[in-house]
Amino acid sequence: MSIFHRLYRGETKTDFIGHRKRWYIASAIIILICLGSLVFRGFNFGIEFAGGSQFQVPKQPGVSLEDVRGAVEGQGITVVSAQATGSGDSGRYVVRTPQIKDEVQRTAAINAVEKAAHVENVTINEVSSSWGKAVTNKALLALVVFLVVVGAYIWIRFEQKMAIAAIAALGHDLLLTAGIYSLVGFEVTPGTIVGLLTILGFSLYDTVVAFDKVDENTRGLLGSSRYTYAEAANLAVNQTLMRSINTSLIGLLPVAGLLFVGAGMLGVGTLKDLALVLFVGMLTGAYSSLFLATPWLVDLKLMDQRYKLHTQRVLAKRAAVAKSAEAGAEDKAVRARAGADGADDEDAHALAASSAPRVGAKPTGGKQAQQRKRSGGGKRR
Repeated sequence: MSIFHRLYRGETKTDFIGHRKRWYIASAIIILICLGSLVFRGFNFGIEFAGGSQFQVPKQPGVSLEDVRGAVEGQGITVVSAQATGSGDSGRYVVRTPQIKDEVQRTAAINAVEKAAHVENVTINEVSSSWGKAVTNKALLALVVFLVVVGAYIWIRFEQKMAIAAIAALGHDLLLTAGIYSLVGFEVTPGTIVGLLTILGFSLYDTVVAFDKVDENTRGLLGSSRYTYAEAANLAVNQTLMRSINTSLIGLLPVAGLLFVGAGMLGVGTLKDLALVLFVGMLTGAYSSLFLATPWLVDLKLMDQRYKLHTQRVLAKRAAVAKSAEAGAEDKAVRARAGADGADDEDAHALAASSAPRVGAKPTGGKQAQQRKRSGGGKRR
């Protein structure tokens, strides 16, 4: 439980900044895979963007998707895609074809589908590709305006380098989301565009929260030598880590319900397009705010000569303090050894003193020596 306690108090010491090259390599590999999918696979555009005709047929017992598809193809019409959506009374077979301009062929296709599906209420929608182009252009315009406004706000509220790092992280999220959409092969619909625009704000939220803490931790940093910019930024990420986790979980749980329960288990196809882009976008947004945005900010700041010199000064001071502490420890050890040697000398002197004869002590010579001394004293004349 201590790890959760430290998380909630913002006392974790994970080195996000020191290991940033690992995150860069991992992101680069994923981005390359996504770019490859975008180039070679592309997107599965829905009828709203590609244009064409769409047959919607209610599901009936004993009627399969292949039966409906075969009825359309039997009229000489190419089927672009065919899928089953929904469940129960809301179940539908959806068959998409290029736009059918011949009214006779169109009527024949409807009759064939009604006969094959045993229904009388086949719905057919005709969409021009020009409508999809208009929607795409408006979405791109909205994206550009959003990026400009958000970049300007972060620049004014914080600084230029934070704005650059935040927009770069946002671009990473958009590219990654689009690449996964291409890999999975989900259909791109207006719901996809709505979801894509929605995740922009969510992705920026965590980034701005982390940057706000970085800004707080680095005020007056150049005038002190306690922390480097990288260390202060890493501390900020650890302090906001629990908030990012909570925000991501609270956002991802309902979206996961839409994706896996609504679209996966219940087969509600209208939710699938929106749910996938929201789920992937929120997940990548949480990742980029922790592992990319702040490390990129640190790299940008260290391009500034002032912060680069400040980092060198802090590290040099630490090295000097460590060297001084090491020298002090060695000096203390030498003094301790010298004290021990002095104590040994004192013991030796004490032993020598104890073995010397005391004044007035009786002679300790042998019996013959004492007799000779008496004898010699008696012969003196």
